[in-house]
Amino acid sequence: MGEDALVELSGVAKWWGREQVLRAVDLTAPRGAVTALLGRNGCGKSTLVRIVTGLLARDAGAARVLGVDPEALGPDERERLAVVSDASTAWAGARVKDELTLQRRLRGPRWDEARAAELLARFEVPLDKRLGSLSKGMQARLRLVIGLAPDPELLVLDEPALGLDLFARQDLLEAVIDTVSRPGRAVLVVSHLLDDVERIADRVAFLRQGEVTVHGAVDDVRARFRRARVVLGPGGAAALERAATGLLGVRRVVADPGDPPGERVVVLDDHSDDLLAALEAEAGVERLEVRRMTLREVYFEVLGGREEVAA
Repeated sequence: MGEDALVELSGVAKWWGREQVLRAVDLTAPRGAVTALLGRNGCGKSTLVRIVTGLLARDAGAARVLGVDPEALGPDERERLAVVSDASTAWAGARVKDELTLQRRLRGPRWDEARAAELLARFEVPLDKRLGSLSKGMQARLRLVIGLAPDPELLVLDEPALGLDLFARQDLLEAVIDTVSRPGRAVLVVSHLLDDVERIADRVAFLRQGEVTVHGAVDDVRARFRRARVVLGPGGAAALERAATGLLGVRRVVADPGDPPGERVVVLDDHSDDLLAALEAEAGVERLEVRRMTLREVYFEVLGGREEVAA
């Protein structure tokens, strides 16, 4: 494993009976970066997180987390790891302050009391309330405090913003940025909130049907995809379809219902000037307007969803 990678997976696979839920997954989460794992429900994200955190054995492939096989994570490595998810195993009858006392004892010297106090104040967590009486949003806030207070070297966030209002989500984003700005830290986040992800993620991995289909720096991923709006000459629609079929790097041609008959949107993968020149020459394009895609648009394109085509 590279020195800068706190998570490195290569060819990781997992079966549930006869169903293969992960297929040769490659994933890297380097120090100094927020890596976002994106995918639709049922694509294998939760299974992958459980493998990374050592809660589930893989069936094939290699994995290193914090320098060791995640199936062999010991007390020393687990002190450097924090996981924040929607699951909670705390006793509902305990008070918030009692849960914090327990977590302080479990974390030992890594627990940062000043950071815990700052987070409790930021998230407005009531110390005297019983855990069972907390709203879903307040429970999420408390889990974030417990996960962030030990100043983890690797922070794994599995849908951390579920139940949070806009103000708490903003505080969460700031806390994540603060965490990864500390020397040697890394964050791996699973979230459906694409706008939040686009604000904090340095790297992104798209998981589709158990496979990572696109993985890399956010800027590189966005640079790879383009939407090209083309104005076609007479008979250009048929020529465009023929050209798009034969040109590597053209994903699809979209007929936007609101467009004039002579216009189409072409979605490009592995965009290049040579590809654009070939598209113009072979499809009889009279005018070509190209723009980068947002991370949201890339999400729908890569994962096979549907969203309106924007100019």
